[in-house]
Amino acid sequence: MKEIRKVFKWISPFNNMEEMPTAVYIVKKMLAFLVLYFVSGILGEAVIIAGLVAAGYDPLHGGMPSGEIATLIQYFGFIIYLLMAIVYWKGIEKSSIQSLGFDKKIADYVLGVLAAVVLLGAIIGVTLLVGDISFTAVNKNINWGYTIALLLGFMIQGAAEEALCRGFLQTTLMKKVPAYAAILLSALAFAFPHFSTLFEAETKYAMTGIVNLALISIIFSVLRLYRANIWATCGLHSIWNFLLYGVFGLTLSGSESGTTGILCFEVDKCSMINGGAYGLEASILTTVILAIAAMALILRWKKAK
Repeated sequence: MKEIRKVFKWISPFNNMEEMPTAVYIVKKMLAFLVLYFVSGILGEAVIIAGLVAAGYDPLHGGMPSGEIATLIQYFGFIIYLLMAIVYWKGIEKSSIQSLGFDKKIADYVLGVLAAVVLLGAIIGVTLLVGDISFTAVNKNINWGYTIALLLGFMIQGAAEEALCRGFLQTTLMKKVPAYAAILLSALAFAFPHFSTLFEAETKYAMTGIVNLALISIIFSVLRLYRANIWATCGLHSIWNFLLYGVFGLTLSGSESGTTGILCFEVDKCSMINGGAYGLEASILTTVILAIAAMALILRWKKAK
């Protein structure tokens, strides 16, 4: 009985004990990630419901806003995840915000923005050349207020997911396991929320989407190690989502864009080049470009070491 209590104390996500077998430590940190993710989701729902009630809606009986407001609520709700990651890091892990990855090198965010522009520019450019999507027009009826708010929402979402996966989970795992193992485990945690939409897609798109999720997660993880912070990963993550959804108006992680985007594109037919109904994140072309980018970044990181 004493040994059982000892194991439960080891794996409890509510302490920062580290003296335990490596396998148990991994279980502890993965469990902490899941607790953070689900508790943040519950708190987020509670805050949103309270806010909607205060605004005169009746969410408990189906009275919910729709369209652009609903989209913004979804992404701004990630501020709860971000705050929970910070509170857990300081309160339970007893560590500084800087060690979570939010150091003084905020300018690295621009590096991530540029990386997102280059990667997505290459993917969409080649897809246009082979004719699997087509550019139709520049949107002349842009709601700039919504577009700016959407950008802020994606900045919050990207920062929240990076704080949880690369800031908290990867950093703590690397205390006990090699970098490659921490990268793979954080990639699994990152992919977890995407499985529901991925498995709704056709098998070939779902499998390609899983590979691409792993590749982009590896890029995020190595970028975190290379720059020694998560500013660059936040910039890449957030602007990737914003460009795909808000600028190009294309499907993001299986969810159709709620806006036509600043630029208007059409998908003529589903193919492995354009990722079908799931979007470019399930494209075989995305696989190739992300694989090249991941290898280049890994080599640069190793050289810097």
